[in-house]
Amino acid sequence: MEYNSKKRKDKTKSNKSIFKRVLWILGLIAVSFILLIIGSAAYIAINDKAAESPLYTGPIIPDEFQKPIKNNFDHHTEAMDVVEGLDLKGKTIIMTGGHSGTGREATKAFVSRGATVIALARDVDWANRNLKGLPNIEIEYLDLLKPKSIEAFTQKFLKSNRPIHALINSAGIYNIPLTRDERGYELQFATNVLGHYELIMKLLPALKKANGARIVNLSSRGHRLSNVINDDVNFEHTDYDGMISYAQSKTALILLSVKFDKLLKDSNIRSFAVHPGPIPSSDLFASSQVGIASNTKVLFMKVSAKLSRAINYTWLLNFFRNPENVGDIYKTVKEGGATTTWAAVSPELDGKGGLYLEDCNIAKLVPNGSNAPFGVRQYALDMESADQILRICENMTGVILKNENDGRE
Repeated sequence: MEYNSKKRKDKTKSNKSIFKRVLWILGLIAVSFILLIIGSAAYIAINDKAAESPLYTGPIIPDEFQKPIKNNFDHHTEAMDVVEGLDLKGKTIIMTGGHSGTGREATKAFVSRGATVIALARDVDWANRNLKGLPNIEIEYLDLLKPKSIEAFTQKFLKSNRPIHALINSAGIYNIPLTRDERGYELQFATNVLGHYELIMKLLPALKKANGARIVNLSSRGHRLSNVINDDVNFEHTDYDGMISYAQSKTALILLSVKFDKLLKDSNIRSFAVHPGPIPSSDLFASSQVGIASNTKVLFMKVSAKLSRAINYTWLLNFFRNPENVGDIYKTVKEGGATTTWAAVSPELDGKGGLYLEDCNIAKLVPNGSNAPFGVRQYALDMESADQILRICENMTGVILKNENDGRE
């Protein structure tokens, strides 16, 4: 008996010892992980030129339209803050990219106030997982690079005879290697611009039916890097640069917003371009690599974005970066979804349109070539350029706006 008792005590001590070792190892892993996260944030901050930019004191161009208004929102407003007190019951909102990142935050805000959101996605399974449990959600397949899928969805929706109160073009790809679609078109322009142009055009009957609809195109402050290369949008003769390609697509979306607003405001449809903000935890970087990078890499990027949101990595980056300019402060996805939400449903924009928005407000107009980390450049609002981008889209898609006063008479 004494032998068995001693044996049990020795086994208990051994188990306790193993347990302590396991705890020690887990603690070491946790500490190492924390140090790795802090170290990476510090490294990024040290190498971030934007964080070292001095406070912008350059010129602002007075403009009767691009004139900020006074409201209670700012750089850190979240999507849910925008819809507080609003009643969106009976409203139908169609959204590309509404299942991930900032788009998902906007979707959550809309449905929280009673709106129905139709999320368009090329990866329906991912959309189902990300939007699971949310009310008033419909998920439909749509690939912006496949005109047949755009045609199939739009015809299906139009047959439902429902109005569209807001069409939000939030999906996009960012800074990828030179890639062309089946038509030979450069992929960023084809996805970000042409796909959304065709979607808008084919949903016009439902937008008109709302008798008070809005079109919201997701642009970026990245538009400051390039105007549209009108004679070579596909980089057939121009040396390709992924960021320049991205920038011209975002400038094109601002110009389309200006043009569509002019063409459609008599039909009570207003159009806006939105800069959501700099968002390091966005799913944009992962979704941009679908079909280009390996599935393993895409999955890793998705997991990394999700993890960075879970551990509030954005706050840590801002802590180390501490930029002078508000426009350089990173946003969370909740903050990143705010201006999109504001553009789509805020009463403050009633009667307005053809504007570039940021931080839940009308952005300031700044000179071309300005290093301001905010505002819209003059070339992105130029009406002649807007006419040109409309013609480019018409020629490249074969979809032409008919029976509208297009300003070309």
